[in-house]
Amino acid sequence: MNSRFEVYYFSIQGRAEYIRLLLTVARATWINKVPSNWPQEKISTEDLLYEQLPMLIEHKSSGEEFRLVQMGPIIRYIADTFELKTDCKYKNSLLDSYFEGLYDIIDKFIHVTLNTKSKDLSDAFKDFLNDEFINQNISYQEDILAKNGSNGHYMDNKLTYVDVIAFGLIDASLQSPGLKGLFSSEKTPNLMKVYDNVAKIPEIRTYLNSKQRYVN
Repeated sequence: MNSRFEVYYFSIQGRAEYIRLLLTVARATWINKVPSNWPQEKISTEDLLYEQLPMLIEHKSSGEEFRLVQMGPIIRYIADTFELKTDCKYKNSLLDSYFEGLYDIIDKFIHVTLNTKSKDLSDAFKDFLNDEFINQNISYQEDILAKNGSNGHYMDNKLTYVDVIAFGLIDASLQSPGLKGLFSSEKTPNLMKVYDNVAKIPEIRTYLNSKQRYVN
């Protein structure tokens, strides 16, 4: 793969962090691209559908440029491009359904962190921890992983993009003191196995300690 990528997003982790993690696992060549004048770029950037970030910009060796927006489509494109799925259409559809469940949690988490004033964040996190939908969804994820043998993977014994997305969600929660206990070896042992597996990947370890990663 001779393409190089730009992850166009703000200088925070947010939605783009899942894209960065996937590109890292894929051993892709990528850099961060941060808006310098967002109000202007929002309306002038080519192919910026919905005037929203993140955007993935791929520079191909042929000179062709490919632009894609929205976290879900970007995640799936990277997974397809770097074979972070399986060879089975049925299994890949299942992986997509697992991703959708994780995305529901991610979306709520990001909404809380980005749209809550600092002084109200503690109460917002308490509500998040006690949210029935969140806890039920996490329980579903545990069941999915148990049915796959509790081996630290969502599908068979293969690292897929869903493993990396789950890692990103858990890692984001562990960085948030107000969400202590949302994921743990006692409460969510199967998810923590996934987290531990991905955390051991050398490229991930390097990225997490690099200047390329933003601190929220």
